[in-house]
Amino acid sequence: MGVSEPGPRLPQFIAAGYVDNQPVIAYTTKTKNAEPRTEWMARNLDPAYWDRETRIFQVNKARFRDAVETLRNRYNQSRGFHTWQFMAGCELLDGRSTGGYWQYGYDGRDFISLDKETLTWTAADTGAQVTKGKWEADRSLAEDGKRYLEQNCVEELRKYLEYGKETLQRKETPEVKVLAKEAPEGPTTLSCRAHGFYPRDIAITWVKDGETRDQETQRGGIVPNGDGTYHTWVTTESPTPR
Repeated sequence: MGVSEPGPRLPQFIAAGYVDNQPVIAYTTKTKNAEPRTEWMARNLDPAYWDRETRIFQVNKARFRDAVETLRNRYNQSRGFHTWQFMAGCELLDGRSTGGYWQYGYDGRDFISLDKETLTWTAADTGAQVTKGKWEADRSLAEDGKRYLEQNCVEELRKYLEYGKETLQRKETPEVKVLAKEAPEGPTTLSCRAHGFYPRDIAITWVKDGETRDQETQRGGIVPNGDGTYHTWVTTESPTPR
């Protein structure tokens, strides 16, 4: 992500990489270097790798700055806070590639994305139509994106999964607590909290008389803990016994 007006807590350019929702690499214009975010990335990759990633991020920093300025002018916006974001990723299921995405956003909204099967670009609004025309005139841009998603990204993902297999393939059972809060004139709120589980996927349901109560259930997000595990909660209401 690049921003038009950096501040003390927000660098002009930020880059981050994730494997299975775990941060593994980061770069900002404040640190000026690509850095590992896990012990197994630091252990398995030599200084040449981090130097190469640093150079890539430094080139993108300038490109993102220019993109923000270009779009600000295209949308006739005054100077102010604007963002240009890029996100790309690939997926593996049972060792096989199952898809990928390559997309851009401006000011937190979809801007343009690659359809790697047709090698065309999908514009989200009229401003993005200008970019779509320019990028489709140079077919190599789409071809490079497709090659990255189907080859480079998949190769890197397999490599990282091998490096971090002890961490990424572990199973952590959640610690579960159920709390009840009675209201003087209303129903009892039942809260189930699951903490410290890994991997991220989890299903929690309330059951009454053998039937799930999804309609009456409120759910919290699945939130990471500092140790790489996750926590979440679900609540439901039950009539207070009289």
